[in-house]
Order: sequence, then structure tokens, then C-alpha cells
Amino acid sequence: MTNWIEKTLYSNGTLKNKLHIHDADKLAQIEYRESAKNIVYLLARQPKIKNLADLQKIHSFMFGELYDWAGQYRPGNFQKDDYIFFDFHRFQYAITDINALIKQMNAKEVLTKLDYAKLLDEINYMHPFREGNGRSTKVFLQCIAANHQQVLNYPRKNNEMIKAQQDSDLNAIANLLKLDNSPSQEIAYHRIIDLHKDN
Repeated sequence: MTNWIEKTLYSNGTLKNKLHIHDADKLAQIEYRESAKNIVYLLARQPKIKNLADLQKIHSFMFGELYDWAGQYRPGNFQKDDYIFFDFHRFQYAITDINALIKQMNAKEVLTKLDYAKLLDEINYMHPFREGNGRSTKVFLQCIAANHQQVLNYPRKNNEMIKAQQDSDLNAIANLLKLDNSPSQEIAYHRIIDLHKDN
């Protein structure tokens, strides 16, 4: 385990947090409740997504009440299981590529599941944050969808999705996404809020 990761953990392996909670299960419950509340509040404001900096804002808003590093790019490298994420020294290249992809998407009137799969794959490989990448990225993509009068949903915890992302299999990722058109941006946001309330 690298030094920067150890600095974010208490001795028992629980993430260091602003509430000084050392029980991992209790922290997980509070994190889920607070981030869920913050997601609904955020979506109700119908944010416009322009670039990857908006993902930082979303992550910060979702987790800032609990973690000092919320919204900040990770300062080192790490891996989960055997999957090694993008080298943090080269983040500027990933940011440039992802911003170009977002710009292309924003120029389109209608987006396909493959468009979202490409962006999801790029952000997942970059894995910009210490934790909370999957949840914040999902909200980020849903905001892009709502901006295009679409409703996007997919299971965050799903073995098929995890494998598809680890394999960078864009077609498999796209097939696991659920995408519907909406009459308006406002209705799209309301439908996405309902999806989060049901979870």
C-alpha cells in the first residue's frame, strides 16, 4: 500500500473522515445517506456539464461533508485487485482527452449508449479520486444525459459492469446502460431524481 493511501486511513483501515468515525460500517451508512441526500439536492439544480472540472465539483459536493480530499484528484497511483488505474503523473493527458470527448458529446443533439460508454470507460480508467469514483461518475453522466433530454441509468454495483469496465469493452458497457429520451431537460432531471430516491 502506498504512503498516500495509508495517510487517508485510520490504523484499523477505515477512511479518515471529518466526523472521526472509526467504525467502517457506521461510516459507510452515513456516507451513503449523506451522499444520497446531496445527489438529490444537486440534481434539483439541473447543473450544466461543460468539462471534467464539473466532476470535481460533483464529487466535492457529494462527499465534502465527510472527507478532506473530496473533489481533489488523487496524489498517487493505486490499483484494485489486478486492475491498475491511470498514472496520476499523466492526469493532464487524460483530462485533455476527456474534455475533448465531453465537448464532442455536448455538440450532439442526441447521444447514444456508446457515447456514454466511451466517456464512462475513460473516466473509470483515469479513476481521479481516492474513493467515490463510481457514484460521482454516474451522477456526472446522468447530468450530461439530462442536458440532452435523456435519462441514463445503470447498476453501480454489478459484476458484469465491473468486468466490462476492466476489459474496456465499450459494447458490453453500452449494452448494460439504460437510456431513454425525455420531452425536456427538466423532466429528465425529475426522472433521474426519482431513480435515486428509489435506490
